[in-house]
Amino acid sequence: MDLGRSVAFPFHGPTWLGRVLVGALLEVAPLVLSIPLLLVAFKEMCPTLLLVALWVLAVLISLVSRAVVLGYLRRIARGVLVGACRELPRWDRFGEDLAEGIKLMLVVVVLWLPVTVVLVALTVLVAGAADTALAWLPAILLGPPAALITMAYLPAALLSVIATDELGAAFDVERVFGAVSRMGGAYFLAFLFALAAEVVAQLGLMVFCVGIFATRFIAHAMAVHAFATIYRESTPPPEMTQPVA
Repeated sequence: MDLGRSVAFPFHGPTWLGRVLVGALLEVAPLVLSIPLLLVAFKEMCPTLLLVALWVLAVLISLVSRAVVLGYLRRIARGVLVGACRELPRWDRFGEDLAEGIKLMLVVVVLWLPVTVVLVALTVLVAGAADTALAWLPAILLGPPAALITMAYLPAALLSVIATDELGAAFDVERVFGAVSRMGGAYFLAFLFALAAEVVAQLGLMVFCVGIFATRFIAHAMAVHAFATIYRESTPPPEMTQPVA
């Protein structure tokens, strides 16, 4: 696995900077959520109905921007899977990216549900059967390992969805673990690489705290390229259902 290719990927092509800036702009959209929080501090200046409306608008903007970015990253992954992605693609399919991003978001939510439900149920049971001070014990003991397992499962699950164009592929545990097995150590190396890229992305905070949105987008693009590359190199081509236009 050549991680150097993944590191260099976002910087290929003459228009890479403009495409990164568009991604950064979409990453910064969730900041809109801070507007209602500021208004809460001065709530005597803001009617409750207006505050609720602003919250709803901010959440919608955040979800839409997140979905578009996910859909765009999906295009990168799919392009890499068929060997047709040498640089960041153009931002010319917002509708498609939004629709595909929403699908991936739903997959992620469903995959996190078991961990969430089990931890909440255990917390309630412990709170009812013992001292309420121990209610958080299940979350403290089981939360971190359960979250880590889910995080490790997610990339392979999402790549299975992208490769086959079937949402159900993410929940086919045998297929997903089969893919992880084929990728072997390279998969966990890519996982560590993705975590390292996220940490390095925090250096963007040094640029007036705004640069982080560009560096986070670049980190995501690098991580997706790395995971898609090892998935392609370890998975037979017939699994791909259709080429990327």
